[in-house]
Amino acid sequence: MRGVRDRLGRLCDQLTRHGTMGAEIDAAGAGRELAELLGLLSTDGTSGDGDLAERLGDLLDTIEEACARHGLVTLDVRSPAGERPGDGRLPPGFGPASDGTAAQRAVDAWVCPWSRCGRVVFPEEAATAPPACAAGGTPLHAFPPR
Repeated sequence: MRGVRDRLGRLCDQLTRHGTMGAEIDAAGAGRELAELLGLLSTDGTSGDGDLAERLGDLLDTIEEACARHGLVTLDVRSPAGERPGDGRLPPGFGPASDGTAAQRAVDAWVCPWSRCGRVVFPEEAATAPPACAAGGTPLHAFPPR
């Protein structure tokens, strides 16, 4: 629905890379929506995930529209129909090697601790290991899981 996972990943990435992003979103008039969105991201449990995804999508739409009116580049990372959504940093089929070599390597990447967004941070991109989620600063999870 409206590329929610990828859009959340993009927003989380921007919030953690750019310390002023939250203030810019607030100045754009969507601070309340950002706070609600970040609170929802870290909720436990999976009941009502369809409703949660819909609410997150609505909040993202509101934040993006406010940012566009405020002169900020949209957070929308939707791809044209038929293409793989997201920013394309992960090739299709990305995962641990079937021969077990992944278990011998260091972390390949870090991903959302709640599996709610499509954010991926590679070791060479991370200023800290593990990097943190924008929703409360929770560390991202290692991929593949260790």
